Amino acid sequence: MKPFPVVAAMFLLLGGIFCFLMGGWLFLAGVLVPLPHLSVVMLLYGGCLLAFQGAVHWGLTVEKPEIIPPQGTGAVERRRIFLGLAFFLWGWVALCVGLLCTIQSGYAMIIIGFIGGFSLERVAARRGELPQGFLLIKGVLTTLVILGFLAALMSPQGHF
Repeated sequence: MKPFPVVAAMFLLLGGIFCFLMGGWLFLAGVLVPLPHLSVVMLLYGGCLLAFQGAVHWGLTVEKPEIIPPQGTGAVERRRIFLGLAFFLWGWVALCVGLLCTIQSGYAMIIIGFIGGFSLERVAARRGELPQGFLLIKGVLTTLVILGFLAALMSPQGHF
């Protein structure tokens, strides 16, 4: 397996997380100005980012020259496909719950999705199924995303 490009991934990570950090601070500043649209934007971005996390695992599956090997998909590829599907479906359900019930419930589901996904990735990393350095980047990403959504959950606005 090719080494994971840690430095390039760190720049992409910081670019993608900036919105969550700013969104969290804007929610905390929501005492002065109601920000109802920003809460929906954060929910949508969180669901999309969860789906993207699944797409990363699908990308790891198809990085080989032969997309479908002659002997069929192996156990590692099936686990990667399942993990990608789990991220995608959880993000979609979190969006639906957040839009149909309350934004806060959607935020909580996104937090649970990132924590659960990272836990499954730790298991995969212990088996040697993830590139070197991948788990470090995902740990930083997961921590920053959770902090952003926790700040949004603690918003003084109450109802959005």
